[in-house]
Amino acid sequence: MKIQQWLETTMRFFVFLTFILWAGKSAHSCEIEFHPPLVFVEFGGSATANCDASLCSNIAGIGWESQYGGTGLVDGKSTLNVTLKNVKEWNTKPQCYVVFSNDAQITKNLPITVYKMPKKVSMPKPISPMKATGPGYVLHCDVEDVAPANRLIITWYKGNEMIYEQNREGHNPLPVNESLQTTVNVVAEDHGKEVWCEARLNFSPAKQSPPPMRSVSHVLTVFYPPNFTEPKNETLEISFGKTISLNCTATGNPTPVYSWHFADPTQEGIQKQNVTGPILTEDFRVSGVYSCTASNAAGETTKYFNINKPSSNWTTLTVILAVFATLGAVLFIGGAIFMTQNGTFSFQRGIYRPTSTSPI
Repeated sequence: MKIQQWLETTMRFFVFLTFILWAGKSAHSCEIEFHPPLVFVEFGGSATANCDASLCSNIAGIGWESQYGGTGLVDGKSTLNVTLKNVKEWNTKPQCYVVFSNDAQITKNLPITVYKMPKKVSMPKPISPMKATGPGYVLHCDVEDVAPANRLIITWYKGNEMIYEQNREGHNPLPVNESLQTTVNVVAEDHGKEVWCEARLNFSPAKQSPPPMRSVSHVLTVFYPPNFTEPKNETLEISFGKTISLNCTATGNPTPVYSWHFADPTQEGIQKQNVTGPILTEDFRVSGVYSCTASNAAGETTKYFNINKPSSNWTTLTVILAVFATLGAVLFIGGAIFMTQNGTFSFQRGIYRPTSTSPI
């Protein structure tokens, strides 16, 4: 008898335990989901969210708690929308709660970010001029009164090219002022390009992100050393007395100035008279190396001209001499044959004429 009572008592305990576990599972194992899963609202603005507990069982009702648009408990529903209006608290935490038929309750805070676009984005004017051969130059970007800082991304641009991007870190939800900088290298092609910075708040999904704000742009002035438009060094053959034209034109910023140096030091006097430009035009007198140096504030470079007189054409000269020698030889031999003793020419000399004889 005692054994039977013990078995009945044990059985009732297991049934009760199973009921408790099942009831607890129905109340606590379900999940609350938000749509969208992350909500972004501008300070002073409004946003809408949905609380979904449709996967739970035995729901008696659902509700929202928030000082910016709470709904109270709504009976018989498992999903519920809320509209948060005129949100002016940086740490607000709207809460969705679900009540079950056994009076159990679960709650979940809505992941919400209250943001503020920058009051101003500015870039101080960079150093001018910059040198293409110089070190990197610092570009600043100042962002005023923005929140939250950990969502802030600052991007620098040169022309239409992004040159650097920087993210901020931290968890401060309050508005802050940020001043960041990056280093940029410039080349000759950057002269005249615009630079600026841009600030944006990075939300996910991206379609929730507000449009970026950009600073005023600045035009770059880039100094770069001269670069010759023609081959750097040239070798030319020119006959004495002919006019030579040597081209030393170079591009550069600022505009290059030119100085010439000549093969013969006595020609340096010409330079003082009129040789100050990129092209030298003179009568060729002395063979040798002529040089031109183009220089500006960014550097200088030199071009060399190796000027020679043409090499003689010995083949043609040999043929001409041979013709004259042959002609002289013919005249000499002809004179020996046809000249008479008194110094005159006779073409009848040496012609055989038969004599006549009378018959016997």
